[in-house]
Amino acid sequence: MQREQGYEYLELPTSAPRTGQLANLPVPRLTDVPTSLPGMRADGGVLQGCWIAAASMTGTSHLVHGTSGQDVYRYTVTKDGSGLILVVCDGLGSRPATAQTGAELLASYLCEAASHITGRQIALAPQDVLRDVLAAGSVAVQRHRVAVLGSLTDSDLASTVALCWLPLPAADDEAAGDGAQGIHPGGVPAGSGHGHAVRVGDCNVFTLSRGTYATAFPADEGPANLVTGYLPDDDVHRLAEYAPVVLDGVEAVILTTDGLAIDLFDSPSVRTWLASRWSVPCGAARMLDSLRYRRQGSHDDRTALVAWPTASASAHPVSEARVPDQADPAAAHPRPRP
Repeated sequence: MQREQGYEYLELPTSAPRTGQLANLPVPRLTDVPTSLPGMRADGGVLQGCWIAAASMTGTSHLVHGTSGQDVYRYTVTKDGSGLILVVCDGLGSRPATAQTGAELLASYLCEAASHITGRQIALAPQDVLRDVLAAGSVAVQRHRVAVLGSLTDSDLASTVALCWLPLPAADDEAAGDGAQGIHPGGVPAGSGHGHAVRVGDCNVFTLSRGTYATAFPADEGPANLVTGYLPDDDVHRLAEYAPVVLDGVEAVILTTDGLAIDLFDSPSVRTWLASRWSVPCGAARMLDSLRYRRQGSHDDRTALVAWPTASASAHPVSEARVPDQADPAAAHPRPRP
């Protein structure tokens, strides 16, 4: 039984690490905003032959003030079956009543736009294709705002974003679908060792291999709350950053909003803990529990969308007994390399 500020409640225990000098958690205060997001969301399962899992938790900075979390994740598959689309969005905290709506709209419209990408387009010009997807999503949010949310401005719906395209495995009998051996029907070389990522703002994309992280985009050097770009915007191509995602030897590809990205960059104990949790495909409950660590100074929303590109379609969550967590969650791993 926990007692906080006159309230008593029960919570499930967790083995997630606690790092630094930590105060008691505040009583979580819910928001009465009708468009608020659920405080916790999680998924885990197979999508088109690739195991993915995701979780999002509202940060204590929102819970102490009774405002909505503003992180959103989405995923889909391209219509030609060549690629998996992963998206995370983070609404700007300066718009506590509306930014989560912008994040939801942007993530959904981006998935819709990205679903029309073909493997051949990605093979020829990945940067241009993904920047065009960001632009299409931004325009769709602007049109939605004008049609439905006329009293709001673009900045009321402002959100940062990271989007990743990963090649999907093709069955052997499909690999030569357009007459070329080893070519996916959508135009992607079978066994392609690269994904592609774009972002606007400070969301990030990591890869995990044997407990070691790499990152598609470098850590931001400025203040944590300084946003360098967001959508919707009229000049998306100027704001968008592109990076290839090398998949050779990679166990997991991880998209995060800035709250979790900062912890991965700055905290060895968080890196070790999450590496132990995500070294194998995991289910929704395990995915959510992985974000329950506590770290001094970590108060933002936490969102992670993870794909295991080499996991088979028959993969299933591995039991805790078969894959124990590392004994020392505070053991250091090297800082993710750019």
